[in-house]
Amino acid sequence: MNSRYSNNKKLLKIRAILWLFVVISILLTAGYLIQHSKLNTSVLSLLPNEQTNDVPVEIIDGFQDRLDKQLVWLIKPQQATNLEPVNWWYEHLQKQPFIHSVNGYFDEQFQQNWGKFAYQYRYQLLDETTANRIEMHNQFAWIESQIYSPFSGVSATELNNDPLLLTRSSQLNQLNSAGKLAIKNKWLSVQDSLGNDWYMIYADLKDSSFNISQSHQIVEQLDALIEQLQINWPETNILKRGVLFYSDYASEQAQNDISTIGSISVIGIILLIMSIFRSVIPIFLSLLSIFIGIVCGLVAVLASFGQIHIMTLVMSTSIIGIAIDYSLHYLTERLLHGDQESPYASLKKLISTLFIALCTSFIAYLVLLIAPFPGLKQLSMFAIFGLIGAFMTVICWYPILVNKLPVRQHVGQRILTRWLDIWQNKKTQWLLVSSALIFIGIGLSNLKIDDDIGKLQALPAELQQQEQQIIDITGQTSDQKWFIVFGDSAEQTLQRLENFIPKLEQAKSNGWFTQYQSINLPSIGKQKRNIALIDQYTPEIIAKLNQIGFAIKTPSLQETNTFITPNLWEQSEISHGKKLLWLSLKTGESATLIPISGINNLTEISQMSQIDEGIYWLDRRSEFTTMFTHYRVYLTKLIIGSVIAICICFMVYNRKNGIKTGLKSTLPTLLSIGIALSVHGMIDQTLNLFSMLALILVIGIGIDYSLFLSNRKSQTQSALLAVTMAAITTLLSFGLLIISHTTAIMGFGLVLTSGIFGAFVFAPLAINNRLVLKKD
Repeated sequence: MNSRYSNNKKLLKIRAILWLFVVISILLTAGYLIQHSKLNTSVLSLLPNEQTNDVPVEIIDGFQDRLDKQLVWLIKPQQATNLEPVNWWYEHLQKQPFIHSVNGYFDEQFQQNWGKFAYQYRYQLLDETTANRIEMHNQFAWIESQIYSPFSGVSATELNNDPLLLTRSSQLNQLNSAGKLAIKNKWLSVQDSLGNDWYMIYADLKDSSFNISQSHQIVEQLDALIEQLQINWPETNILKRGVLFYSDYASEQAQNDISTIGSISVIGIILLIMSIFRSVIPIFLSLLSIFIGIVCGLVAVLASFGQIHIMTLVMSTSIIGIAIDYSLHYLTERLLHGDQESPYASLKKLISTLFIALCTSFIAYLVLLIAPFPGLKQLSMFAIFGLIGAFMTVICWYPILVNKLPVRQHVGQRILTRWLDIWQNKKTQWLLVSSALIFIGIGLSNLKIDDDIGKLQALPAELQQQEQQIIDITGQTSDQKWFIVFGDSAEQTLQRLENFIPKLEQAKSNGWFTQYQSINLPSIGKQKRNIALIDQYTPEIIAKLNQIGFAIKTPSLQETNTFITPNLWEQSEISHGKKLLWLSLKTGESATLIPISGINNLTEISQMSQIDEGIYWLDRRSEFTTMFTHYRVYLTKLIIGSVIAICICFMVYNRKNGIKTGLKSTLPTLLSIGIALSVHGMIDQTLNLFSMLALILVIGIGIDYSLFLSNRKSQTQSALLAVTMAAITTLLSFGLLIISHTTAIMGFGLVLTSGIFGAFVFAPLAINNRLVLKKD
């Protein structure tokens, strides 16, 4: 392959033209994909798709998508009777094109429809409390209490139409289980601890909360409406809650990170190149290879996944520091030897080294591709194809474009020579290595591990404060702690739910939790049993009503020939506020959520899912934390195996120079890992899975420095200068990740920065002392 680079200029020009056509095709593809793809900001999207239970992933995703689209507002007017701001907010929300539905207002028509449906299917909807009263022969006594109560308002018409008062009983029992929420002035309302009335309005978005092309505009529009509301009614308080607001905050922070990190990185690299080359040509060439690399990576991700995560974009800016290494090695060679050899001869000299550098980075990112994390798979694919794009740009175009590059011999030779001479002194080596080992020992002794997913991303204090106020007022938490009941059919799911509800009631009475929510949809089997129960006990109750002077006829059960199906239930007003808890797949599989709040005994609650088939306890945060711990341990073992393999390779590579030299050549890799981990302990930064993933890149990138300097052919001024510039540019790229607002990205950058810095500083340990720096 090298002979072709030195002898066949025509073939190289053909390759340059072919690469031009490839780049044009990639650019056109990028333009199309960007328009038809989306940017994802959900932290959950970064997590493995593997399930730790048997619940179909489509069910989990379906419920999650519904919950993510929900928005909630609590409004407290200055005067409880002045509902103008509540009406204004409700009406303006209905006009927004991005809102699918708005709820919270129960007008006469809604109440009539609700009552009509509840009356029509009163036998099928018989609730458990009423059924128990009927079986215990206590229903008649309850009917009497309602008839003679001065506050119940039972009319003769109601009694004639529904002598068992089943509709009334069902409604009262639902109100008793509704928690703090009630209907007041036709609005869903709740009172806080001071007795203030808050009115709840909630809405569903048409599209995902993570559609970054629309989410920011939606948030801005909603904020403008809130501002207008408070201008019109200055004393009105309004609180908001929804995934949309967190998603928009995360995307804004990430975009700021991209802009800041990318800009500072590019500016720093430009200044570095200008100070060394004193020409704009290297800047143009470096930016060209970086740009093509980024486009190649973007196309690969969008073509494979149909979307790109915001964290992938932020962390992918760090490949600038790696991609530019290929440019710097070639441009440095031309800077020092441009008047002594042809561009093709320079490429011939470096092609093997550049290819090895590409392979080591490729392998490092390939490990991330194997990891079961979608976000890291995207990052890996972005980096692999991005680096290939940058590499191909250098080897195909640079020999043609560097003809006018100025030559500056002996750049930095004095400093680099002294730096290398320092490492030739054995006492200095022992001193520096000992100092590093002491630093590593102190840092590792203070190192703490935390796999909590909730700490991967900093959340805005204002939104958290408002959400906590909503929780305090309504008693409805946003914790994703649920029981999921599912089956192969809707009927099986509902029957499993009915068998599980008594166990939930027992757990609640035991004080394991304070509240749960469940749908009010009985199975067909339960509806049939309800009708049979009414048919059995109705004559007895009618007879007692006749005895106390009410001429009531036994009702006909002809209307009970039809049953409530999930589809009929979802279309009715009676499902209002419960639809989110039911999901049916096209395959027929169905599921229902049972949110649990006020948990006091998590261990006992989680074990309840082991009692019956089709019942699963899902605590998303705990589940992912456990998963993070598992994969962190798995990755630790993988890294240990990789380090052992690398050390063996180094020893084999240096076997001709003796075992001592072979062992010594492994020190830069080992020390860089130790330094990267110990820095966490020194600054009290916890170690997590993302930190371990960054270690893989530390090994893959940092090993290049040792390889370049341990190679006899690389003992030149140009190699030292190129390695130094490569390290600086890499540190500029990865080091800036530390200023990210996302905790996971910041920790990722911290490991990379400290590890690569350690790899660069101790890379001269891999040099054979019998080799002398060549004076170019």
